[in-house]
Amino acid sequence: MTGELLAGRYQLEQELGRGGMATVFLARDLRLSRRVAVKVLHPGMEARFTERFRQEAEVVASLQHPNVLAVHDVGEDAVRGPFLVCEWVQGENLRELAQRLAPMPPEAVALLGWELARALEAAHARGVVHRDVKPENVLVARGGPLKLADFGIAALADRARLTSTGAIIGSLAYMAPERIDTGAWSPASDVYAVGVVLFELCAGTTPHAGEGSARLAVSVMTRDAPSLVDVAPGTPAPLGALVARCLARDARDRPADGAALVQELEAVLRPWVGAPAEASRAFFLAQETSVARWREDGFQRLLGEGRALLGAGQGAQAARCLNAALMLQPGAPEVLALLRSRPMRKGLVRRAWDAWPERTKGLVAGVVLAGVLGSLGTWGWRSREQDADASTAATSVRPAVPSGVASLSGASGPPQSVSGSNAAGASAHPSGMAAGAARDTSVNSASGASSNTVASNATKGDSAFAASTNGGSSGAPSRTSSPPTRETAVTSRPRDSRSSTEAVAGQEQDVPVRVPDAEDFATLTVATRPWAEVFVDGQSRGYTPRLRELRLTPGVHRIRFHNPLCEPVEEVLDVAAGAALSREVSLRVRDAEVTIVAPAASRVFVDGVEVGVAPLPAPVKLTHGGHLVSARDSGGNVLRQSLNAVAGSRTTVVLETSP
Repeated sequence: MTGELLAGRYQLEQELGRGGMATVFLARDLRLSRRVAVKVLHPGMEARFTERFRQEAEVVASLQHPNVLAVHDVGEDAVRGPFLVCEWVQGENLRELAQRLAPMPPEAVALLGWELARALEAAHARGVVHRDVKPENVLVARGGPLKLADFGIAALADRARLTSTGAIIGSLAYMAPERIDTGAWSPASDVYAVGVVLFELCAGTTPHAGEGSARLAVSVMTRDAPSLVDVAPGTPAPLGALVARCLARDARDRPADGAALVQELEAVLRPWVGAPAEASRAFFLAQETSVARWREDGFQRLLGEGRALLGAGQGAQAARCLNAALMLQPGAPEVLALLRSRPMRKGLVRRAWDAWPERTKGLVAGVVLAGVLGSLGTWGWRSREQDADASTAATSVRPAVPSGVASLSGASGPPQSVSGSNAAGASAHPSGMAAGAARDTSVNSASGASSNTVASNATKGDSAFAASTNGGSSGAPSRTSSPPTRETAVTSRPRDSRSSTEAVAGQEQDVPVRVPDAEDFATLTVATRPWAEVFVDGQSRGYTPRLRELRLTPGVHRIRFHNPLCEPVEEVLDVAAGAALSREVSLRVRDAEVTIVAPAASRVFVDGVEVGVAPLPAPVKLTHGGHLVSARDSGGNVLRQSLNAVAGSRTTVVLETSP
């Protein structure tokens, strides 16, 4: 391809990019001795695509604006076919810029939106609606400015739609609801797309998400966009409110066109950065320096808001602000200190208790303590009555004999029944304590606290009770006058000089519970491209970019990042208490395998590039997205079919002549 001459004037140097309709080359204009970008239509395209090519040249040639990519020429080559010559922008597209400077400060987002709105202002003033505003179609030159490109599906306000089949053309995630619903378009449709771009630059994701095109379309048409301030804490309220208006489902609730959007963005920007034009030039000339300064300002703002929210007792909102601050400065010690000092959330009873006067608290505590002691005394008295009743019932067939004498005589029968009865009754309490200890253990384990004390007491108590029961029922000489009662069993647990009632109270009420501190955990900050579900030791913790921070217990953990369209990434981390770690993961999108079936000896093309002669020996691997598959038979007939390749899938495309 290098050195190939197009239309006798443009010498192709290298391929810059490829889409479903055309390939873009870097070329040298031999006549004017300058480098240009040449968009060449794929071979075998239908006449309607050639018409779109011609219209793009016509539309853009009428727009003379610094923020609109200029078109120099349009023509047709004898070999390559139709082509379009544009200015060559040395830089990157908006998505690449956002990934390089992520996380983007709101000042930079608003300035980029202002530049983009100026391009739409020029287009809308000429009656042109772009209809495909998205980060890939926005180019950022080195040193500026921003340029809106790819007017290939633009529509003129006074002209019928070019898509005679009624199909909707564009990128679904950036389409306004009315375009998806009825196919209608207006300048407000471009304003909606700008709102999606601004939301994505701030939050790292588009406002509507769905598994598949159908769910995404339903979400756009039936649900309001989430609040940008909630999704991306730290976003100034004026910018969040403007983005919400741009994303309104009713087109009448949005800024009417590019000119109105420019004015509203200027109103948002002036209090922050002054004159937008000057701030924009300074940003493009020193992007990293500007972003670093704005990040520091944003960090200090979030730190102040988090501190104020903590002081007001709003712990959850404070944590969100402080986590957003950590995204700007991972591991910032002042933020970690505030997070560690975050108070535990108080329940309704605790808040009511704190509100009572000290005298009232003393009276209530006294009443509760008296009730507890009275209940324990009544319970002990009733247990002795029940033991006596059981003994009387068991020995009713024989003359009444003291249970101690029957036990010493070694006789079996009713006295053993008494002992067995008491054993069953006595076991009720230890098992209840064990169950209570188990409940305490589960609660403490969930919060990360240790429960060894509870488990140890329960185990010792059960062992002591089992020993006393075995001694009383074996028939061996014993000085005990009666089988062990519930009081005896409890008293024989740990060695303690307290009374049985005090032992019960101590076991059931004085269990030490330690609340874990923030320094007991490690903090892991995660960022992925594209989104991913994050698993820790096999359990899902949520999805990025909404999930930004994980709290991990000290030790070894297996972290897995999963996206069904990408190759999974796994990592084993050994974390220490109080450690602050961060991970940025780029997942590789899987290729789709496409088996292409075409008439024998046909030349097979994918996106205009020949991949072989039918029958092909193996499936063709394609990137995720739209592609055009075509074949040219020996008679010169062209067969074509559009394909939406899904990453990781296997698809068969059959190209055959219509009967």
